[in-house]
Amino acid sequence: MSRLTNALAQSSSPYLRLHAKNPIPWQEYSKKTLEFARTNDKVLFLSIGYAACHWCHVMAHESFENEEIGQFLGDHFVCVKVDREQRPDVDRLYMTFVQETTGSGGWPLTVFA
Repeated sequence: MSRLTNALAQSSSPYLRLHAKNPIPWQEYSKKTLEFARTNDKVLFLSIGYAACHWCHVMAHESFENEEIGQFLGDHFVCVKVDREQRPDVDRLYMTFVQETTGSGGWPLTVFA
């Protein structure tokens, strides 16, 4: 399996484009990305946020700009970044799952799937 590279530079979402220079090989949520994960037997590292979310920006700065974290995530997962304002369907699906399994939820939302 070849290592993925960060694919957010061409995203239509301004929020996702903010993560285009992260050392994490972010992918957008798509059938192609899900199929890649299935084919390569990789778990998704799913991060859902939005532009006005203060804690999303804090997490981006403290974690997603870190080279070691980026290397680890890229080596072990298919990393998917979701703009909840662009994909409310995906946000609703995973937020419902997290709330039902943990009793709470918020953003940034991180799910291993």
